[in-house]
Amino acid sequence: MAMRSLSLLLLLMLAASVSISAAHADDEAALLAFKVAAISSGYDNPLASWNGSAGGYCSWEGVRCRGRHRRVVALTLPSHGLNGVLSPTIGNLSSLRTLNLSSNGFSGDIPASLGRLRHLHDLDLSHNTFSGEFPINLTFCINLRNMALRFNQLWGRVPSEVGDRLTILQFLILGHNNLIGDIPASLGNLSSLIALELSFNKLEGTIPSSIGGIHGIQYLVLQHNNLSGVPPLSLYNLSSLQVFELQVNMLHGEILADIGSRFPGIRILSFMHNEFTGSIPNSISNLTTLQHLQLQQNRLSGYVPPTLGRLHALQYLDLFDNMLQADDGEGWEFITSLSNCSQLERLVFLEMPLSLGNCQIQ
Repeated sequence: MAMRSLSLLLLLMLAASVSISAAHADDEAALLAFKVAAISSGYDNPLASWNGSAGGYCSWEGVRCRGRHRRVVALTLPSHGLNGVLSPTIGNLSSLRTLNLSSNGFSGDIPASLGRLRHLHDLDLSHNTFSGEFPINLTFCINLRNMALRFNQLWGRVPSEVGDRLTILQFLILGHNNLIGDIPASLGNLSSLIALELSFNKLEGTIPSSIGGIHGIQYLVLQHNNLSGVPPLSLYNLSSLQVFELQVNMLHGEILADIGSRFPGIRILSFMHNEFTGSIPNSISNLTTLQHLQLQQNRLSGYVPPTLGRLHALQYLDLFDNMLQADDGEGWEFITSLSNCSQLERLVFLEMPLSLGNCQIQ
């Protein structure tokens, strides 16, 4: 009986040893295949350190391992001059938690095999030239906290599965691509989201009201798309917002009258180049953390609030190309009040330059 138990133990130890060796071989093979694909012929080798050094692949530049099995948990090579394609074998790094290949020259599709990386927390492929449809297989990486794909050439729709599956996502950064279609209402399920950045795409339709349920969001950047309709009132419930950018769309409606009580920490508020109507609410003067206020190129009317001088942090104010009023008797008081804005660097509300005290304003 004792001999049988000992034999079983030896077999288990042997199986574990074979498993560890196989994992080592898989990780090294995946990294070497990645290297071959990532470097176009005729270029210098930016991964010259990836050789048979005594420390093994865990000592290679940009590679980090962890645990007694020495599995690869991070591949971090931003701005390394990589200029080939991303090998599908990257999906074999099954313990990978961080993949950062930003600011290189990768082209081609993002491999579907990345969807096998179930432990992946941080994915940054921004500032490359990846093309093809948005890789829906990434929505199987259910532990993702950060997805940054901005400044690529991705096209197609943002899959609704992003909101359905990636429920602990904190940063969704997809700007400067060629994405089309609606913003999925399912993104409202991303209750942990801190930043949603979809700018400089070709998105259309209305902004889903469900976005207004992401109460901890700090950065909502939807500028330079083809969005239309009235922004949902629920967006004004996002009291944690620091940056709120809707500029260069086809949005309309009026700015909420009590906006000044809605965003206590707002720094950038930009509704420029839309079709907003009505007046500039007096309450906007209560946004005391505001640094940039951009309302130009709309259809706003009425007088500019005379209390804008309360915005002591204000650095940039642009009201140009609206239907705002001022005459000999009323409407210019805001100019006097702005003398209290010691940080103001740029004021635009006419086509001619103005000088205000010691500040050069135009």
